[in-house]
Amino acid sequence: MKKSFLITVLFLFVFDLNAKVIYVDPVQNAEYVNTENSIIIGFDEVIRSSDFSSLITVIGTKSGNHTGEIILVENRKKLLFKPHQPFAFNETVEVKLNNLKTGNNSNNKLNYSFQTEDIKREISQFNKTLIDPEYSFNNSSLVYSDNFPVLPVPQPLVTISNNPSLGRVLMCNLRNANYPSTLMITNNDGSLFYAEDIGVGVDFKRQPNGSLTHYGLSKYYELDSLYNRVDSFYCGNGYSTDGHELRILNNEHALVMCYDSQFVNMSLIVPGGNPNAIVIGLIIQEIDKNKNVVFQWRSWDHIPITDAVDVNLTAAVVDYIHGNAIEQDNDGNILISSRHLNEITKINRATGAMIWRFGGRNNQFTFVNDTIPFHYQHDIRRIANGNITMFDNGNFRTPLVSRALEYSLDEVNKVATLVWQYKHTPVVYGAFMGSVQRLRNGNTLIGWGGTSPALTEVTPSGQIALEMTLPAGVFSYRVFRDEVHFTVNVKLAIEGMYNTVTDKMNMKDTVTVFLRNAASPYTVVDSMKSEVDSVVLKGNYGFYNAASGTYYISVKHRNGLETWSKAGGETFVNGGTYLYDFTNSASKAYGNNTVLKGSKYCIISGDVNQDKTIDAGDLSSIENDASSSLSGYVDTDLNGDNAVDAADISIVESNVVNGKIVIMP
Repeated sequence: MKKSFLITVLFLFVFDLNAKVIYVDPVQNAEYVNTENSIIIGFDEVIRSSDFSSLITVIGTKSGNHTGEIILVENRKKLLFKPHQPFAFNETVEVKLNNLKTGNNSNNKLNYSFQTEDIKREISQFNKTLIDPEYSFNNSSLVYSDNFPVLPVPQPLVTISNNPSLGRVLMCNLRNANYPSTLMITNNDGSLFYAEDIGVGVDFKRQPNGSLTHYGLSKYYELDSLYNRVDSFYCGNGYSTDGHELRILNNEHALVMCYDSQFVNMSLIVPGGNPNAIVIGLIIQEIDKNKNVVFQWRSWDHIPITDAVDVNLTAAVVDYIHGNAIEQDNDGNILISSRHLNEITKINRATGAMIWRFGGRNNQFTFVNDTIPFHYQHDIRRIANGNITMFDNGNFRTPLVSRALEYSLDEVNKVATLVWQYKHTPVVYGAFMGSVQRLRNGNTLIGWGGTSPALTEVTPSGQIALEMTLPAGVFSYRVFRDEVHFTVNVKLAIEGMYNTVTDKMNMKDTVTVFLRNAASPYTVVDSMKSEVDSVVLKGNYGFYNAASGTYYISVKHRNGLETWSKAGGETFVNGGTYLYDFTNSASKAYGNNTVLKGSKYCIISGDVNQDKTIDAGDLSSIENDASSSLSGYVDTDLNGDNAVDAADISIVESNVVNGKIVIMP
């Protein structure tokens, strides 16, 4: 019933006659495309006007005509075609978009083709130590588990402490024979505030949206404020998720990457090249909250293998690009760091085109104040003053020395000015891994990667405020200072789950809180996901990006109607702790958009598909799951009794009849 309802709705969508195609994936003549790849077509305007049933055709030379699910994403500016069956290996796939008019009122037909990969392979088939010392675990076949042998937690040791910044430090070491990968939150004296043995993992950090995440070999895991795993993030389109980077954005999307291995005849590319080389490319994806791939960028389509620097292109395995960081830039576009290109690349998030290339063989910038440009770098970040920071590993330079760098970029005239750097005394050289974080007080936290010390916090003048080491042979990919700006304790109850007899909710559950600008268009400035306790009805939300100011609070529960705080917003000041109670008055919700149940004003239940309206679509989903006697932790279970039944139907029916919708400024 769910599927038939979805298909019926899809055929109602139409294209704007003036819409113009500005993005496709896979691109024209793409090679090595995964057989499970979806097709994305992006437009410059909202899609409004044509019938999908005859609009798009997808035909493989081996697999034939493909039917698929069609979804509108990205605020209805992208069409996502998800084939019901994979493509065949080594075939040409033709994509046709018919009867589309563009802004010049001429008839245009999108008609192009791409080539699929010739064989399915995973990078785990190959010896990772050949291509990536960062992930040379003792046993590459290990997967995330709760049952690894018990090993001691690596104990950080403070060697210098001189008025370090406030806030705890996050680390996760690489597993070795003596120590498991451990999520560590340390105090400034080196004592452990929190530690969890995760067996094998890496990259424990605070995300731009405030969530804690770490990688566990197959995917990234998101943790709430109590360190419970509340979500996971992974690549789509048939690609395996790499552990170098995850960035969760404030719009609930996520940026992830994959290392894509393909057989390439390198003898046609360089003299002496291996005719059957394994070449490792890079895939960057943006995943929406429903885990759809809404943007994909493949190095195969944009960057030649010969752009690699200090890589043996005649070897059996060629890791030619080696992406290790993704950053959403201030203008919404994407920055990526590619270690084996010596390059930071800016990518247009609307079109997929490269905007500029900084460093490496195709450098477009003039360096000022830096006679030894970065080499084999990590951790590109755009910081609050508009500059960028990175960790310069310094491989293949003489002498071998690693640095923390800050550049001012003139992106119009293509000038990169080094405005700050730090080199340790005595010299520290981290051949792999590493990170740089600019702190709120102006200090900089440096993770040295594959060496010792593990971290150094320095002042703007280069004085060491804090230095820690880990046991010999223990390395952390990145380190992160946890600097909360302010904390909001949000009290709320969910209509379906709130029990008037016990004055509790039937279960604790995860709720996301957004801080939005108090003026139109009320954009999301910060967000945080946390668990709301079933007894005290509170969740703890620390915000890491929002400055002091006035914001609307909006809360989203997995089957609750999004609810905004009262008109005018709330004022928060950095360093403060606040309480916002939705339960004690109808006026606490914008438009009084809660329901009184017993003694508590509750978030209205039933928006299962999270489209801001409780309607027939939500009722259909719940009825469908009830008829199937679905049980467990599912969105259609409104009252939290682990079963979808008549009680849930009753709740949503009432809210459908009353036309409950999101009320917002």
